[in-house]
Amino acid sequence: MEMPKIAMCDMTECFYNAKKVCHAPAINIGSDHPLCDTFMKGGMHGGAMDMTGSVGACKVDHCRHNTSFLCSAQSIKVGHHGSHADCKTYAPR
Repeated sequence: MEMPKIAMCDMTECFYNAKKVCHAPAINIGSDHPLCDTFMKGGMHGGAMDMTGSVGACKVDHCRHNTSFLCSAQSIKVGHHGSHADCKTYAPR
């Protein structure tokens, strides 16, 4: 299974975000809801600028895209949910 790419991330205040593109090598999603565990607020931007981030693990067992804690969506979008980042591709089973 190939890790799905992050098609867009609206979290422009995240260290790994540059022009709505995630540059973390991989992010983790989840807890009791689909938050991005990798979100890190900061004024500087960095990460692997020559790559687009992927989903490494999904810990939201009630998402229909979760297969053995791996994301089976073709790609995901990440956006604001209060003061943190959530996977906007989340869909309940």
